[in-house]
Parts: sequence; C-alpha cells; structure tokens
Amino acid sequence: MPRSKRSKEEKPAEATDSEYKSRPRSPSRKRFVDTEEWVSRHVTDLVSSIGLEFLNLSNDEYIIVFTRIVDVLRGESSTLDLDTIIRRIKRNLDRVYPMIASAVLELRDQLDEAQLEFVTNNIGDSVLAYAPRLYNEALRFGRIDLIERLRSLWRHAWVLKRHPILPLQCPKCGFNSLMPDLSCLVCGASVSERELKEFINFKNMLTEFAYKEPLDSVKRALSYGYVYLSSIGIKPPSESKDVLDVEVILTNEEKNILMNILKQREK
Repeated sequence: MPRSKRSKEEKPAEATDSEYKSRPRSPSRKRFVDTEEWVSRHVTDLVSSIGLEFLNLSNDEYIIVFTRIVDVLRGESSTLDLDTIIRRIKRNLDRVYPMIASAVLELRDQLDEAQLEFVTNNIGDSVLAYAPRLYNEALRFGRIDLIERLRSLWRHAWVLKRHPILPLQCPKCGFNSLMPDLSCLVCGASVSERELKEFINFKNMLTEFAYKEPLDSVKRALSYGYVYLSSIGIKPPSESKDVLDVEVILTNEEKNILMNILKQREK
C-alpha cells in the first residue's frame, strides 16, 4: 500500500529543553569564551606573570587592564588558555607595556611614584597625548629625571608622528612644544617674544645669521623688520614660512646688529 502523506496541518514535535541539552553539539561550533569573565578568574596569575603587583591597582582595575590586553592577544580564538596567553604577553611586552601605561592613566586621576615611573618609561609615542599630565605629575614628585625622560620621548614621538621639524623649546618647561602663537602644548604657558629671545640667546643667533646668510637675505630681513624662528634657526622673510615657524619682530637694537654686519661684509 502507498505510504500515507503527512497531513499539511501536522507539524513535527518540538524538542523539549531536556532533549535539546542532551543532544551532542557539533564540534565545529565552540562556545566563545568571554574575555572579561576569563580574566577575572585568572587575574592573579596574569598580574604575577609579568610582575605588576608593584602598580598597586585594585582587583577591578587589573581586570580592566588585562581584559584589554587579552582581547588583543587572543585574536579570533574562541577559547582561552592561560599558559598560551601568558606566553603571548611575554613575547609582546613591547606592545603590552604601552597598553598598560595608557590604561593606568585612564584609570587613575592621580598616580603614585611607582606608577609614574612605570608609565613614563613605557608610554611610548602616546606621550604626545599625555605629556601635560605626566609633566605635572613629575613636578609634584620633584622628579627631574622623569621630566627629562618625557622631553626625550616627546621629541622622538613628535618627529615620528607629527612633523619632521621640532617646535621651539618652551622657556618654562623645556619641552619642544612652543607653538607659533607662543603658547606651550605641554605646560600651557604663554610666552612673550622678549622671554623667548632671552631664552634662546637671540642676539647671538641673529649675529650668526647676518654673517652666514646671503647679503640679499640679510637685507630683506632688515627691510621687512622681522624674521622666522624655528628649532633649526633663523630664516629670512624671503623663505616660505613653515607651519611651526614663529614670526618675531626685530627691535631697533637687533636691526642695528644687522646693519653693522652688512657694512662689514660690503666693504
């Protein structure tokens, strides 16, 4: 006899919850392990693996820090293994330490001295964003050594990330961070032309400029009554102005320096 067709209205019975749970799952569909939950269970081992106890962060703060790190290092993996993650952390410390330094700055409104040392030594190119705060933190502890370290990091990061020429050095904080309007990106100071000229010994620079530059350039500076100033030196008005150049007005005394040297050179 022919098999009877299933009625159009008849539907297959739905599996109960107990039946569903008892069914074997496909090995190709692994459960994705939540990073934060996993880190919260292993945070002590993660902290001790690279000796970060000295940072004195709270347990919740350590969890936040390592969740960011593990999220990056796990890649597309759906599972997590402690030994594997620790090996990856140690193998990528040059990437991990700057991440930790930035995270500490975001988590803490104020750093203790140990945290400040760690952050300063590991902040890397992110110093361009955090230099004002780190400078003030270092001042608070009187750590001139850390301020000098920050200045060095700033110079390197600026040339690498911002512009091939450094800004002028600020007379107040010593960073190469003085903008054309004579405001400082790091300490926030507003500097007068007089302060800047005294700081860089402008008269000596102007004398050297008057002897070394072509006569036409010196005459142009004298005629226009100003020059461009940068971390490289003095440029005459006839040259194109760079985005970081500071236009400084020549005083009568400074114009006399140019005139006297011009007379000597034209003899």
